[in-house]
Amino acid sequence: MGIEVERAGKPMDRRSILKHVVGVGALAGPGIAAYAAAYKEDAEPEAESLNPRSFGAKGDGKTKDTAAIQRAIDTCSKRGGGVVYVSPGTYLTGSIWIKSNVNLHLSAGATLLGSPDIEDYKAPAEMQKPVTWVTIRHLILAFKETNVALTGRGTVDGSNHMYLAKSKNPPVKPEDRWHASSSAETERVQRISPMVEIAMCTNVLIEGVTLQNSVGWTLRPQGCYHVVIRGVKVRNAMNTQNTDGIDPTSCENVMISDCDVDTGDDALCIKSDNVWGENRICRNVTVTNCVLASACNGFKIGSEGYFGFQNITFSNSVVYSKPGRRDDERTISAINILMPDGGWIEGVTVSNITIRDARIAIFIRLQNIIGHKDAVMKSWLRSVMISNVQAFGQIVTSQITGIPDHPAEDITLRNIRLQTDEAGQAAWANNIVPEREHGYAEGTLFGRFPSFGLYCRHVNGLNLSDIDLVSTKSDPRPMIHFDDVNALSLRNVTGTPPSTGAETILMRDVTDAAITGNYPTAKNNVFVRVQGEKSAEISFFGNDLHRAKTPVALDANVPAGAVRVDGQSFHPA
Repeated sequence: MGIEVERAGKPMDRRSILKHVVGVGALAGPGIAAYAAAYKEDAEPEAESLNPRSFGAKGDGKTKDTAAIQRAIDTCSKRGGGVVYVSPGTYLTGSIWIKSNVNLHLSAGATLLGSPDIEDYKAPAEMQKPVTWVTIRHLILAFKETNVALTGRGTVDGSNHMYLAKSKNPPVKPEDRWHASSSAETERVQRISPMVEIAMCTNVLIEGVTLQNSVGWTLRPQGCYHVVIRGVKVRNAMNTQNTDGIDPTSCENVMISDCDVDTGDDALCIKSDNVWGENRICRNVTVTNCVLASACNGFKIGSEGYFGFQNITFSNSVVYSKPGRRDDERTISAINILMPDGGWIEGVTVSNITIRDARIAIFIRLQNIIGHKDAVMKSWLRSVMISNVQAFGQIVTSQITGIPDHPAEDITLRNIRLQTDEAGQAAWANNIVPEREHGYAEGTLFGRFPSFGLYCRHVNGLNLSDIDLVSTKSDPRPMIHFDDVNALSLRNVTGTPPSTGAETILMRDVTDAAITGNYPTAKNNVFVRVQGEKSAEISFFGNDLHRAKTPVALDANVPAGAVRVDGQSFHPA
């Protein structure tokens, strides 16, 4: 792909540059001469490169350059495609439409600055159907195009300060910040969302650019095939609502890598609704080598999940909260796998993730449909594998939950280390966690949990191995709480025992469980306590529990024969 440059006040294309280079080849050395010689007159021409300045753009930050930039894009596309090269400068602009076979390339030092006039944001006629609040105005957009790209080291700036106002909400009390969000501090007077909307396109490349100061969602490919998002930086204020970083939605074959996102809402959220046609399965999505920070969630699947998610991978990444942030400015859930909208999730792999100071490290949740309290549940969430995760600074318990008669299924956590900094209270150990079957779910909305490390309820098929749950504070609660869990495998689970001598692991109404290969690394009062009249087929074998004063304790309501230790029916003395 060529770029247009200036020589003696006139533009030069790549072929002209190379002709000039041949003349100086001897002075420049044999390498450049050989390179130039390879481009002969009968060679295939390079893709066309156009500069919006040639169409009247000023790049002075004051003149509206929308029309000039659009003319450059339209001309490039009509000629068969190429590069629209935006040279250094600040280009004040409204909506820009990328067309087929066009790469809108922002050079280092080039900024597309969102117009302060809301009337400058107008989508093409075929996109003006106001399906939802996020589909009307955009700064950069493409619709039903092929081979579209936004690349370079330049910046797209949404000028969000022009469209924000201070919220009328009262300040959050310090003691409530653990479940609040700093995004409530501001509200929008206009919506330009998503700032970059790529809809119903095939072969999409977003690479290298900085996307900042969005008024709403920042970047959304929706209903697209074959999407590559690489090396993109997102910067939005932490106190702004709905400023998601990257939201691949109802897309297939998506690769997101080497991105750096710091924003007020979800850093990276995968969705499956499609306002431009039938909902599609969002599948074959790979997210890797990313750094994510947010005042909401780090990596998230779900919400606007009206259809399916399949084959999703998140790996080799960091989710963090910046040092010094208040609790309401910290990431809520670093890993958030959520299905509240009637769709389904199947086949998710999360591996090699480091988490720093997220309120919750892992949040997996299946619940009933938002807005349909009497609807028949048709969703499912299953086949999730999370491994090699290390988290520091958790202050709210990690969770894996379904709802009654609709469990989350086939969940595996392996080689997980969660460090909790929350100073729990004895009263919390008796808390009854609300079901909250309907409505929008966040891990901070269920109140305080009766365990400090992990809480699991309504799960069918749960495999936990090589788990280390550490509390840096004096916490009287159990380390793990299981409630209505079937087909449980518990292997090599260690951590900090409760400070008051309570059980380390509580099992209530657990069935078909295998507890094996466990060796507590610290003195425990009770390693496992079993409760509930539905408890059945719980087997302990191959454990070394000599460091526990009471390895296994049974409450009176546990049926006889429900628990076996090393092949023998267990009856406490």
